[in-house]
Amino acid sequence: MNTLANHDFVPHNGRNITEPILVKACMDAFNIARDFAVGIFQNGIIVNPVPNSTFFNLDMLHATHGVIEHDGSLSRRDAVFDPTNPFDEGTFSNLLKYFGCAKTFNITTLANARSRHAFDMSLINPDFTILEGAVPVIMGENANMLAIWGHPELQIGNLEYMEYFFRNERLPVELGWSPSPVEIGPTIGQIVEDMIAQSPPDVPLTYDPQGVGA
Repeated sequence: MNTLANHDFVPHNGRNITEPILVKACMDAFNIARDFAVGIFQNGIIVNPVPNSTFFNLDMLHATHGVIEHDGSLSRRDAVFDPTNPFDEGTFSNLLKYFGCAKTFNITTLANARSRHAFDMSLINPDFTILEGAVPVIMGENANMLAIWGHPELQIGNLEYMEYFFRNERLPVELGWSPSPVEIGPTIGQIVEDMIAQSPPDVPLTYDPQGVGA
């Protein structure tokens, strides 16, 4: 979302993001299907505390734990350590180590890296939480990485593009990236299911501080 603001696809100040603005931004920046983009807005609008609101601000997303911001981020420390939610090199490097020397990633390697990274983060945060209902949302974020930095049907992502995106909060256009020629949306659900199925069995998929990782 910060990247969309940095490129002015949504208001640069991150304020008053309405459904038409976000839907157009997702379509123009990433070739995300309209219906899928509407769903992204609907997930975001709940952070506005005013009933029946028609917009949200970026700072609302960062301030509301468990919606867009959640434990086990690929590139941010958990909110218990830093609620301002900036990019954290140490956190991101921990994720990247699970890709080794690879230049690309696929469903299997991304599922493995995400799961082992989340487990690492759980070891330093006694309140680390990923409940069952959050799993499809988190996996959906990761599935989008495959579709956006690769291809929604070939499902092979460019790791250099992903690194550039997280470290700079900008689109990796200067590296040669361009939006997928195939509309992103219909295949994301299947990628989510495949990522869940291909997550390593020796680390938990969910974490409940009141219980035990499952």
